[in-house]
Parts: sequence; C-alpha cells; structure tokens
Amino acid sequence: MVIDNELARKILRAVFEEGARMGLRPMTVVVADAGGHPVALERADGANPGGVDIVRNKAYAAVMMRLGGTRMRELCEETSWFLPSAQQVCGGRIFPVPGAIVIRDADGVLIGGLGVTGDTPDNDAAAGKAALERFGLVAEI
Repeated sequence: MVIDNELARKILRAVFEEGARMGLRPMTVVVADAGGHPVALERADGANPGGVDIVRNKAYAAVMMRLGGTRMRELCEETSWFLPSAQQVCGGRIFPVPGAIVIRDADGVLIGGLGVTGDTPDNDAAAGKAALERFGLVAEI
C-alpha cells in the first residue's frame, strides 16, 4: 500500500472531521509519503499561520526517525543527545511533539507520515490517530 493523492485527501478530510467532532481549534494537516514528501496539505480558515511549516516538519520527522511525536518528546526528555543528533540528521526539520504520526499499513509497513497542529499536541495526535484508524491504518503517535 502507498499513500497516493486519493488516500491522502481522504485522510485529510477524516482528520478535519475528527477535529470538529472533538471541538478542536482550527487545524493544519499534511499527509506525507514514505519518503517524507507532502502529498496533501490543508490549512483551515483561522488556523495558525505557522502551522504549515510545523506540520511539514512533524510529518517529515515521523517518517525519517520512524517515531511518533510522543516518543520523540520522551526521548528528548530522557536523553540530552537525541534532539541535537536528530536535528543534524534531518537538516533541522525535527518537531518532536505529539501530532507527528507514523503511518503504517495493517502489516506494519511504514507508508507515510501525518502532521497535525492547531490544538494541544495531545489533541492533535488523538485526532490524527482516530482518522487513520478509520482506514485500517496503524498510527504511531
């Protein structure tokens, strides 16, 4: 399975629907392929103008590090070397907070990354996870 334009747009819609269902603030969402390249990106009216850069980096970091933002945040808290090393490897494009989501298919194969921002990081991650699960995808938050 790959993340093509059709699936990416369905995931975007599902994240926005979950955000609305949860009563979250306006969101920005990007779906990236297995190389960390954006396939679809949308910013809701009223969303933080910096959100586009945030979600691009969240999705990219999830793919490149093979870790969700929650785990990246934990590693930053546990070790002094994780963030500087990760930033160097990924050209400074690490945003180690929830809302950076690894997307895996049902067989556990990494197929892409999801970046979600707009509300609290934990709420961003919850909306993204719920949206991916609609499609039988595994979300590592």
